[in-house]
Amino acid sequence: MKAVTISKYGDQSVLTYADIERPKPKSDEVLVHNGAAAVNPVDWKIRDGLGEMFGLQLPIVLGCEISGTIEEVGSDVRDFHAGDPVYGYVSLQRNGGYAEYTIAKSDEIAPKPESLDFDSVAAVAVGALTSWQAIFDTANLQAGQRILITGASGGVGSMAVQLAKAKGAFVIATASGKNEEFVRSLGADDCRLHSGKIRRESARG
Repeated sequence: MKAVTISKYGDQSVLTYADIERPKPKSDEVLVHNGAAAVNPVDWKIRDGLGEMFGLQLPIVLGCEISGTIEEVGSDVRDFHAGDPVYGYVSLQRNGGYAEYTIAKSDEIAPKPESLDFDSVAAVAVGALTSWQAIFDTANLQAGQRILITGASGGVGSMAVQLAKAKGAFVIATASGKNEEFVRSLGADDCRLHSGKIRRESARG
């Protein structure tokens, strides 16, 4: 299969487009035929040398966010079947998303929502997981509380607005003026623009 790999750490010149062996899923794994893969800052940080700190073994196929269709399932997998459209966050200890096929554990993927195409859903996992860990695992946000989300139009911020709103929190968001309408469409109750002006849409909370 085709893949983008690195066999040493460095700048973008170490990226190589090559043919590598297609991986075979173990009994508790699935093989995903990738439809799309997202690019994140952690990818170039790993490429620059962070992978060594993470204990990754060269050569590495980068890319932790994927979407695609399950090609094959291991004998112990019950929740997914060949042909299922999925997305998720995969471990680079196996192989990443910059390839035609990627190995994933059952708990690393989820069914693809019908409302999103493969390109869009491939960019969900990192932002959603980062937001969830911050506002729920760490901050323990509860319904009825107020939360301030900075950079609300970005990948993590936009997910945080939606998750907090779904929880029943009163969401105050910061964004540039050009992104105010977008942030409000995600569910923000108040929007503080970079100019410092607050525009209140609702007096709830």
